[in-house]
Amino acid sequence: MKLSVIGCGYLGAVHAAAMASLGHEVVGIDVDPGKIGKLSAGEAPFFEPGLPEILADALASGRLSFTTDIAAAADAEVHFIAVGTPQRKDGTGADLTYVDSSVHNLLPHLRPGALVVGKSTVPVGTAGRLAALVAPTGAHLAWNPEFLREGFAVKDTVEPD
Repeated sequence: MKLSVIGCGYLGAVHAAAMASLGHEVVGIDVDPGKIGKLSAGEAPFFEPGLPEILADALASGRLSFTTDIAAAADAEVHFIAVGTPQRKDGTGADLTYVDSSVHNLLPHLRPGALVVGKSTVPVGTAGRLAALVAPTGAHLAWNPEFLREGFAVKDTVEPD
């Protein structure tokens, strides 16, 4: 299956590499060219046991690629939103700027029947609001936030107990 992962920080990079190691064709997309350059070269931009190995294997297999171009998501069947949701500067809640931007930028590339899956942790009501934006494209939206255990993210994703 062809997947896109939008956001290649800790959550997204691990998810992209893990899904490719499980046999899916995955494109990881991020706005940070430095991060994309490192990941494309097989360098994990953070420490996570097992990530360098599955990253290298997935890249060598051709099932994993990274880019800054959101248009690369166009032929994916499932799109994962894995961007950060930092605290707002005023401290009153989550800053959804990156989540909203990811969905808005993905909209022109969605095809009917595609699935957008939110992995970012968001406040109640966010998925409903974004589902209304996605619906006119004929795609569907679901939200399943991911909570990775640092140091065990690869093991938990690729080799669940």
